[in-house]
Amino acid sequence: MTQKETMLKKLSAAQFTLWEIHLYLDTHPWDLQMVDAHNKAAMRYKAILCEFEEKFCPLTAAKSQGFEWLKGPWPWEYEECGC
Repeated sequence: MTQKETMLKKLSAAQFTLWEIHLYLDTHPWDLQMVDAHNKAAMRYKAILCEFEEKFCPLTAAKSQGFEWLKGPWPWEYEECGC
């Protein structure tokens, strides 16, 4: 697995964690420990995202210069896709 793929997996895991805590807080907004965990998870996600974008490329069109975000590979261009 390449460094880029490894970082994308870390980013995906951080985003999943952040979303799960967010969902929990939808029904438990008074849980201050989880609010703190959410804030820490958000900072971790942002740090990994910034590191990835500095090393490789922007992940969204909003953060790119011109058409940089279009440079491959696209998800279906990986061998694991089976397409």
